[in-house]
Amino acid sequence: MYFEKVNVVALTIRQREILRMMCEANQPTSASEIAASLNLTVRQVNYSLLGIRAWLKSNKYELIVTPGAGVSVSIPRDEVRGLFQDMSQRTALQVILSVSQRQQCLALFLLTQSEPVIVSQLEQIAQVSRMTLIKDLDKIEGWLMGRGIVLVRKPHFGIQVSGAERSCQQALAEVLWNETPFSGDKVAEVSHGEGLVFLLHQHAGLNPLSDYADKLLGRIKVLRAIGLVAKAEDQLGGRFTDNAVLHLALMFAILSYRVQTQHHQQVDETSLGQLQGSPAWEAAVSVASRLSKDANATWKEADTASIAMELLSAPRNDILASELNSENGFSVLVDQLMDHISQAFEIVKIKQDRTLRNGLVNNIAPACYRQRFQLWFPEALNAASLPEQPEKEQSIAQDVARMVNLHSGVQLPQIEVNNIVALLRAAYIRNRTYPFERVIVVCPSGMATAQLLVARIKVRFPYLNTLEVISLRDLTPALVSAADLILTTVPLPRQFANSPKAIQVHPLLMPEDIEAITQFLS
Repeated sequence: MYFEKVNVVALTIRQREILRMMCEANQPTSASEIAASLNLTVRQVNYSLLGIRAWLKSNKYELIVTPGAGVSVSIPRDEVRGLFQDMSQRTALQVILSVSQRQQCLALFLLTQSEPVIVSQLEQIAQVSRMTLIKDLDKIEGWLMGRGIVLVRKPHFGIQVSGAERSCQQALAEVLWNETPFSGDKVAEVSHGEGLVFLLHQHAGLNPLSDYADKLLGRIKVLRAIGLVAKAEDQLGGRFTDNAVLHLALMFAILSYRVQTQHHQQVDETSLGQLQGSPAWEAAVSVASRLSKDANATWKEADTASIAMELLSAPRNDILASELNSENGFSVLVDQLMDHISQAFEIVKIKQDRTLRNGLVNNIAPACYRQRFQLWFPEALNAASLPEQPEKEQSIAQDVARMVNLHSGVQLPQIEVNNIVALLRAAYIRNRTYPFERVIVVCPSGMATAQLLVARIKVRFPYLNTLEVISLRDLTPALVSAADLILTTVPLPRQFANSPKAIQVHPLLMPEDIEAITQFLS
């Protein structure tokens, strides 16, 4: 029987951070406190402590467990600073990546290589055994295969990624957005304030693989691209969602980096012609022009077309200029959808609901483009929370999806149908006739507080016209029985406490109160 040799003088980056926290605390700290501070689970902390204990023991220190208090270390305060300085030197300590971090960095490495890499080179770069490397490659290969990308692995040839350039760029984006099966420990983060950040930057020099990823991410200029997305919004006369802006900026920045390294996308002539006639083409040309000047690289029409695809496919808050006219009679489809939804709900005025109409356009049009061009979009950014008991809305949403399919030939995936479900529920709440003829407000804090509460309720729920303020002392079984809804700022007397009509709210009507009332009304 063979056992893999364990290197007790190696700490993962996570273990280093936990050890640093314990040293700085200078007192017992519970696993739950460590987990909360470092955004980990208690299980991850406890598992990491096993390696920390072994490392401490090899360095003549001790992990001290104090029942009921937590864990601490026996390192004297005057030795802590010198210890961590030693850790920062390659010759003093090798810092290794977690399995998840290593696999993500390895995927980034493979996706950005123009030539095959032999296994022994990858072993040196990843600093793992051949057996561990093969397991990593198997995991990455399975994921790439689901994206139409082949991981070529041939003796005397090496290992190389082979696939369409668009697929490879989208795979890079998935890794950087932390949406792969091996994204347990994030290696990157995208934000409006900082752009693309490599989360292992401070440890990059201690590991060849993380060092490569750090330099790679430094060449993907997301912060610059965010500004270009804003300019594109101005040209298009609309506004993307905040999350869509980050996604667009990441895709543009990756595209720009790949063009610099002489990798270009391909677009068929038919799609290229359609894109050049779309309202997004002028904005795409502007973005491509600025990116090419920044990087001093030559762009092809297909690269510009990929920007137009992304602009058309991004979720938006406002309808883009000429959206309805550009989409082959899409305005006729929306009219048909509004008519069908109105009939299905049996609410005539839904047909004139401008909010619903805009919502359908802003969701269905980009969704159709994403399916048509086979574009990836972060699932976490496109997952609407379904309302309770959505059966009615689910049925209507499926009808909408069928009508979209008949009109455009595009089959909307379930995640897009769920977004339509949420839009339909919101429209139903806005337009339904509410049988709440008598709403009682119980507020014993005084008339001023009661009137302020009533004013806030009327602003949030204008269809609740009849609001009657009742003293807690005047509340009777007859009043409770006759009320359609009771809003109270204090617990009701015991005989009324379990009434399903009663909702206790804060005098200032907090967001959770609004949600509770909305759930009741819907």
